[in-house]
Amino acid sequence: MFNALFYKFFLLLPVALLVACSETAIAPETENPEIPLAWARGGDDGGVELGWLETFNDPQLSTLVGEAVADNYQLQQERARLYQAHQTVVIARADRIPSVDGTFNASRRRFEVASATSIASDSFSASLGARWNVDVWGQLSKVQQAAQLVFAAQRARTESVERSLAATTAGAVFDVMQARQLLEVATQRRDNAVESRDIVASGYRQGLNNALDLYLARNQVERENANYAQADQTYQESAATLELTLARYPDGHIDVDGELPVIDELIPAGLPSELLTRRSDIREAWLNLLAADAQLAAAHKARFPSLSLVASRGLTTQAFSDLLNGDGAARTLASNVTQPLFSAGRLRAQERRARGQVQLVEQQYLDLVFRAFAEVENAISQSAALKERYESFLEAEKNSRAALELALEQYQRGLVSYTTVLESQRAAFDAQTQVVQLRNQRLQNRIQLYLALGGDFEAGTQGT
Repeated sequence: MFNALFYKFFLLLPVALLVACSETAIAPETENPEIPLAWARGGDDGGVELGWLETFNDPQLSTLVGEAVADNYQLQQERARLYQAHQTVVIARADRIPSVDGTFNASRRRFEVASATSIASDSFSASLGARWNVDVWGQLSKVQQAAQLVFAAQRARTESVERSLAATTAGAVFDVMQARQLLEVATQRRDNAVESRDIVASGYRQGLNNALDLYLARNQVERENANYAQADQTYQESAATLELTLARYPDGHIDVDGELPVIDELIPAGLPSELLTRRSDIREAWLNLLAADAQLAAAHKARFPSLSLVASRGLTTQAFSDLLNGDGAARTLASNVTQPLFSAGRLRAQERRARGQVQLVEQQYLDLVFRAFAEVENAISQSAALKERYESFLEAEKNSRAALELALEQYQRGLVSYTTVLESQRAAFDAQTQVVQLRNQRLQNRIQLYLALGGDFEAGTQGT
């Protein structure tokens, strides 16, 4: 009676384990996280424009982005990882298919019969064997499924890196444009300081200005020379950064034409629920979670009995020609059932480690989802704030230019001191600098918002 119950338990236990393992370890709230119906900080209604690169209407920008996508070293690394992941899928698939091996051996033995006599004996053998690990519990299929999910996740990662690279390249192009425009502003400031110094020096020689004004004017020239040197260095560094993105030598001599475009129209932000399917990095995290869940199932099923079938056909003879006849070949067909009995807790620990990996990747996925929502919300609110600041500094630039003209006129008439002129110059050029910087910040914000929303791009020379 006891033996019968023992054997029934032994036979039914793997079935019960198989049923238990068929359930996912991913929590239901992870599959369906709470998502608001609309963005909390506004955002224009309507579907997201996926082709964000065309909205800038800049052929030069599209060409440079295409060059980066085709040649960038970091993106090439991701493509190499994608190739490796695909080969892992091929390996996992091959483990479920019977393998066939052929073996050929040849040897010669020499026996000493007498002191001066020996006899040679030849031996030839050939065999053909096949082995099939029967996937009774689906453990190998889970391994293959996990490999396929990892491959899909790497493909999503490659797409995410490609989109991020396109955004980085576009941002670098705008940084170069900003640096060149700020270098032009620095040139104007330097030339203006030199011109003011010459006027003050001429008045000093005529006895119209005092020595303090002349020293202040000379000091301003030196300050603007230093500012120009810094602006020129910033321009070269921004150009070198763009060249690195394009996989070029970073000599800082790349030519980027045009000025920073001005953007006024709002972009539709879509619905928060669409973000989970549109962003490739979120898809990557979800696929990694599914792969970890499949690896947990494979680790669990590794504790079940394994069944393998082995077939072979072989022949051993003393003449090589007899191998071609095939007479006397031996045939073997065998099966093997293996049940792990004692492994010092290794299989159980592997399963628990896989379960811990599911929990880890699950939390990483949730963290990424809500960080993605935060990126969109912050980009939306920043867009409105930058627009307001930009419009204010445009007005400030206009007023400061008028104030500078008035200060110069009144100084020449002796109504104000030279410090008033210096302050007016500084305010005018600072406002001009702020306008250029804010224009670039608005462009960078627009790129980041498109990226946060999962927008795609098209480039004329994009690599495949």
